[in-house]
Amino acid sequence: MMTMPSQQRGISMIGWAVILLVAVVLGTAALRMVPAYMEHNTISSSIKSLMQDSKTALMSPNEVREALRKRFKINQVNVISANDLTISKDSGILKISTDYEVREPMFYNVSIVMTFQDEFSKDVRQ
Repeated sequence: MMTMPSQQRGISMIGWAVILLVAVVLGTAALRMVPAYMEHNTISSSIKSLMQDSKTALMSPNEVREALRKRFKINQVNVISANDLTISKDSGILKISTDYEVREPMFYNVSIVMTFQDEFSKDVRQ
């Protein structure tokens, strides 16, 4: 004799709808955030590659800013400009700091805010 379970097991239609809704919201957020993080990676790699250049030791802060402006233009960086960077050269140490935020709209009046702060330094006396 075969016994039948008294209740069905599994997820209901409402359960699937909730899971689908959460997946869509998280997927949309991820798709909105990926370009900002990719652009941040481009900014960081542009600054790091300039810091590795041996000519950087001879540059003034304005020349460093101009070199970064060219790199940002080539790499199509739009979220920040070279004028927004803090560049200082004190006692043989070159410091470049970034501090910016990116706002991406999700829906209606809900936005995603991503804040990026980095500091790069190089001892140019070497």
